[in-house]
Amino acid sequence: MFNDANLLLWGGIGIAIVFILLIVYLYLKEGENAKRARRYEKSIEELNKEVYRLQKRIKEQENELEHFKTHIKAQIYQDMRLEMKNLLDSNLHTQIMPIKVEMESLKTQWNDCKNNLRDLGDLENKIFHLEERLKEFVYTPSNPTNIDEGRIISMFKDGWSVDSIAKELRIGKGEVEFTLKFANLN
Repeated sequence: MFNDANLLLWGGIGIAIVFILLIVYLYLKEGENAKRARRYEKSIEELNKEVYRLQKRIKEQENELEHFKTHIKAQIYQDMRLEMKNLLDSNLHTQIMPIKVEMESLKTQWNDCKNNLRDLGDLENKIFHLEERLKEFVYTPSNPTNIDEGRIISMFKDGWSVDSIAKELRIGKGEVEFTLKFANLN
């Protein structure tokens, strides 16, 4: 029995030693894994910092590029403006001045034409007015005894005034009034 108990004891000790060695092995492995994880974390953190720095630098370079583009556009605009001014100054007396003189002459002629047309229109209105007045004084009916009494009466009933009837029929107002009195339509 001594042998069996001894064997059992040594077997239990062996299992305990294997178990302890297994725990030590796992502990060491866990330590290595933790170190490795810390290195990965540190590397990721450094990469994040580098990405942030790169993004910041890209944004700064974009701003510099926009500033440069604005500066170049302003420079080009200024150069073109100066070039155009020089070109216009050189062509001003040879090409533009004769055109300006001609335009002033045309403007003067146009104003004269407008004034003449206005005077002509006034003159035309005066002539028309004189013709109308002359018609009132000069016209005499060809046959004074042949007055259309029926027409005078119907026009008066339609709402025409004595003056309007006289002008329309080209007879005197007195004749229209006489005809209306005679027809008892006064």
